[in-house]
Amino acid sequence: SYELMEKIFKVYVYKDGGSPIFHKPYLRGIYASEGWFMKLMETSKYFSANDPSRAHMFYLPYSALKLRSATNATGATRQKFLALYLKNYISMLAAKYPFWNKTHGADHFLVACHDW
Repeated sequence: SYELMEKIFKVYVYKDGGSPIFHKPYLRGIYASEGWFMKLMETSKYFSANDPSRAHMFYLPYSALKLRSATNATGATRQKFLALYLKNYISMLAAKYPFWNKTHGADHFLVACHDW
């Protein structure tokens, strides 16, 4: 039931990743939903799991908007940079923690709100 899910569902938020791409939500403008989701997940006492072994899902606190703003590249070059950056982050998590490898990332997610 929904009530049961609200009681037991837990999400582990990775602590890894540097600012401003990770853990620094942007809370204004048309992309604010990405930032608000990050802020609420990182401050939630309700769904947050401090112990990753108790988590049902794993959240990558990554800002597509902040990463896009951090590069001067344009077009296809920018897209390749964005993909490589995220791939390297995931590779680091997979090497450091067993959680990604357990399901090959099937229980991991990120939020990216954009129009590009």
